[in-house]
Amino acid sequence: MSLTRLLLPLVFAASACAAHAQQGVDLLDPGQSPNFPAWTLYGSASAQNLTPGNGFTYSTLNLTQATVGGSAGAGWAPQTLLLDFNTAFSFRFAFNIHNNPDEVRGDGLTFVLADATGVGGTGSGLGYEGLSSRSLALAIDTFHFDGEPVSPSLQILTQGVTTPVAYTETGLGDAIRNGNYALIATFDYTPSGLADHAGTLTGTIWNPDVGSFSVQAGVDFAALGLVGLPVYYGFTAANGLATDGHTIQWGAVAAVPEPGSWALIGAGLGWLGLLAQRRRVR
Repeated sequence: MSLTRLLLPLVFAASACAAHAQQGVDLLDPGQSPNFPAWTLYGSASAQNLTPGNGFTYSTLNLTQATVGGSAGAGWAPQTLLLDFNTAFSFRFAFNIHNNPDEVRGDGLTFVLADATGVGGTGSGLGYEGLSSRSLALAIDTFHFDGEPVSPSLQILTQGVTTPVAYTETGLGDAIRNGNYALIATFDYTPSGLADHAGTLTGTIWNPDVGSFSVQAGVDFAALGLVGLPVYYGFTAANGLATDGHTIQWGAVAAVPEPGSWALIGAGLGWLGLLAQRRRVR
């Protein structure tokens, strides 16, 4: 039996023991595992479940393909959430950006909360621009024009507009789109404590090979018009003139790690990256 097959059950066990937020969705938790083919897909998006012979199923949401430029895709969960914006919530997922390192990066992906589904503009629109004004997003932007945040950057977007309300330049360069591993992202909300449906959003991406990067912004959900509405959650991406592939993955990745868990997490992330590479070369 291969080392990968031996490690995968241990990674799942570590994930199952993690604590969960009261609100939100953990797309890395086996108990909340997504079935991406059942999601609502738009544009260039596709989804599949893979069972590569090790007894586990891996679900992948491919928002754009690493062979076709000028595309935008989106995938939305079939169920809505009724979030209490005076209570903390958290979302977590794994993503992979992959392409030939000799090609230009472009353009990025987003995780979105909105009152309606759809897909927005291509290129720098990230598949988010033009969506509902009752929306907000965590963006991983991998292309910039002069005067914009230097890519790759983490951004918080609102109202279907791609001008960020906050951003962090990561300095990662092409390391952010290494097809051999995935990155884990979290999107956390901390309420103000004033019962005013406002608080602080924090978006974070991390991987043992590249480190951790975060962006933070205040948000008023009453002003956004989302209080009391069913909220959809999903992902968008676009690649403009580049041909980056953007994939959301579920499989053998662990939850918040203990210090001794990095080897297990690395094995799981590496396996997901290998699956993405195999799809790309077919």
